[in-house]
Amino acid sequence: MALTCSRCGAKQGVMAALTANIGEAAYVCDSCKAKEAKEKEERLPHLRQLAKSVVLTTPHNIDGHRVPKYLGIESVEFVIGTGVFSEITTEVEDFFGQRSGAFEKKLQAARRAAFETLTMLAAEKGANAVVGIDVDYKEFSGNRVGLVVNGTLVEIERVA
Repeated sequence: MALTCSRCGAKQGVMAALTANIGEAAYVCDSCKAKEAKEKEERLPHLRQLAKSVVLTTPHNIDGHRVPKYLGIESVEFVIGTGVFSEITTEVEDFFGQRSGAFEKKLQAARRAAFETLTMLAAEKGANAVVGIDVDYKEFSGNRVGLVVNGTLVEIERVA
């Protein structure tokens, strides 16, 4: 059973069929995967620069701007473990009625990473703003916390 690369059309042999990811919609050969990875790496500095100018906001509109194009909804998820050290210090701080500094720092770092990821996704898809941002936290078993940040990717332009 031969596979055909969906990018370059090259025919691959039986070994490719044995190592192919069955869950993928289309087969991509190793050569094309390497080429895509290199192109993505080369685009990364440009995307980071674009991401710096992406506006993030919780309202669904931005004063003085209009939204000529909606690009879709995007969601970023992070699951963080609290860790043994955080658990112990949190228990002690909770006992004395104090805030859990170690745990708060982990949540803040996760939130920053989620916003950074959201701006990169927005830049990659051609958005210059993300509106209607919602941040949700979810507690899981095993002392893990989930952070979900979602919003609508849009193109905005200043109203004259």
